[in-house]
Amino acid sequence: MEEKKELESGFRIQNILLIESSFSRILTVIFDNPDIKQEANVEVNVSINENIVSVTVNLLYKQVLNEIEQVSAKISMIGVFEKFGDSPLNLEQFGKVNGAAMIYPYIREHFTNLAVKAGIGLIFLPPVNLTK
Repeated sequence: MEEKKELESGFRIQNILLIESSFSRILTVIFDNPDIKQEANVEVNVSINENIVSVTVNLLYKQVLNEIEQVSAKISMIGVFEKFGDSPLNLEQFGKVNGAAMIYPYIREHFTNLAVKAGIGLIFLPPVNLTK
């Protein structure tokens, strides 16, 4: 049997929590019109306290047709990560890129579930390049 090796340095996820969720839609949502504008903005905030990195990821989503907001959502999640060992990664950079990349799939899944429960089918959020 292979022996498990402990990581000597890196980051551990302590928790990922939903801290805010709001979703709204109008009665008749239209998806097959080429004039529909969908906007998804993602914001990442990082706070550091010794070896604990807290990463908050906020999603603001809108779908607009003819200046009428058909669907909107605001979702915020926080991930708490603990640094252990002598990781070469900068804590701020880890939070903005790696930490946010770990949290974003949870936001996408939550958003997709809200859209399905709202009876408007699947709305897929695009992947986000968090290195910029």
